[in-house]
Amino acid sequence: MSEWDSIMAEAGRVASELRRLAVDLAEAEKIGDYFIGHNYKEDQMVRYLELLATNPPVRSRRSQRHYQSLREIWQRWRTPLRDEDKARAWGWGVRLAKTER
Repeated sequence: MSEWDSIMAEAGRVASELRRLAVDLAEAEKIGDYFIGHNYKEDQMVRYLELLATNPPVRSRRSQRHYQSLREIWQRWRTPLRDEDKARAWGWGVRLAKTER
């Protein structure tokens, strides 16, 4: 399997979970941007998602459950991809989920 095939296979898994848990795709996209913006640091991503899930922003109209769903998707996503490839798969997963609304 080529690198691109692996990325797209993982993107399909992400898209499926995003749709299953009815996650706001704009927020899912922001999660991917955060991962990229923080140099693909898994530990930073885990802390960020935990913070959102336990103490969501006051100005947000999203429920706490929404952020818990995003955290759940990220934590359960057992992918061999790392760094840029993981970010690409997440981004393509969001795009695929958008096309299948």
